[in-house]
Amino acid sequence: MICTDLDGTLLQSNHEISDKDKEAIRKAKEQGVIIVLATGRMHMSARLFAEQLDIWDPIISSNGSFVTEREGDKVFFESNLREEDLRYIIDTLKEYDVESNFYNRGTMYVNEVRDFVKRYEALQKVLPKDKNITIRYINETYTYEDLIREDGTRIQKGICFPPLELIEPIKKRMRENRNIKIVSSGPNIEFTSKDADKGLAALRLAEHFGISREEMICIGDSENDLSMLSVAGMPVAMGNAIDEVKSLARFVTADNNSGGVARMIGKFILGEDEEC
Repeated sequence: MICTDLDGTLLQSNHEISDKDKEAIRKAKEQGVIIVLATGRMHMSARLFAEQLDIWDPIISSNGSFVTEREGDKVFFESNLREEDLRYIIDTLKEYDVESNFYNRGTMYVNEVRDFVKRYEALQKVLPKDKNITIRYINETYTYEDLIREDGTRIQKGICFPPLELIEPIKKRMRENRNIKIVSSGPNIEFTSKDADKGLAALRLAEHFGISREEMICIGDSENDLSMLSVAGMPVAMGNAIDEVKSLARFVTADNNSGGVARMIGKFILGEDEEC
């Protein structure tokens, strides 16, 4: 089983999967390898990439908050933020004058419109209804209180983008609440329940399929991938990974714009590449 992160790993800087990586994944599937997308993205977003790859294997989304079959019918694991923890995140960020976006499996609650939100806005215009991502904007007419009242028990993840100098102070403050897990996947802070974890999610799926740790490859680039690499028999870091991920990896492959996932599959699955 291969568990691969999306952003900064399988996705290039243009947020697309290269033909080289698609072909390598197709060949790995022909060898009987299970390909699990393990991402901080919401399920509906990850599912779009699974469809591009024509894979039906389970998806780990929202940093391990939601583990399900591709179509979402069979849920292996789900752990949402508690309502009181959602309030804690919102109130604490207010002290730093920082806003947060929140997600469940198919809805984005947007307070700060960033580039990735604009990409989802564009997708809404072209995707069929059953594959669309709902966007609710937090503003004067739909507030955080409305969100908590309507959907407060179904939020899987929050994310904020503070000024760089505030990231560590906010992380330190948030960790005072032990019911919240704090990670980053770039110049951001991501919030999930304490039980959400890419590594634990990968182990649950390995157990489900009867796969040992030694048969599991996990590949990523950011802090939110560390738990996943720590449980893999073969932890692989991207060439563009942060130093902490590289130090945990047994192999470092090429970067996400140079077919790093394809090189990893070539070496460990197809026997095509001696250097990684």
